[in-house]
Amino acid sequence: MAEGVFKKVIENKGVSHKFYCDSAGTSAYHIGALPDERMRATAMERGIILDHCARQITVKDFDNFDYILAMDTSNYNNIKSLTNDKFKHDKVLMMRSFDSIKSTVDVPDPYYGGMSGFTEVYEILWRCCNNFYNHIEENQEI
Repeated sequence: MAEGVFKKVIENKGVSHKFYCDSAGTSAYHIGALPDERMRATAMERGIILDHCARQITVKDFDNFDYILAMDTSNYNNIKSLTNDKFKHDKVLMMRSFDSIKSTVDVPDPYYGGMSGFTEVYEILWRCCNNFYNHIEENQEI
């Protein structure tokens, strides 16, 4: 959902053409599959279409992207373990480091809960992605 939410943020700002965003997991689960049906429904209610098929992160992603955002501490550690390059490590950030309402460092996994968990994750990601965009805008020329 983070990819879809960020794409909506940059679409709303009129700068979609200046960004390339993608998402990937740290494990091989669900490669080639669409996001969870409940996640897609939550996004669709807000005008966001999640049609990205799952893929696994690779070392090449460090070269292809300026930022790599991890949803939780486990993923953060798994991503950083892909390389020993300090410069590349600096690209890895926690998504919730951009949250104005932090109760934890991790974005919760709503998979085993009800629909309210997916709504909560959307709200967290909406805040984080807007603040992340502001961070980029303040630190780089867009």
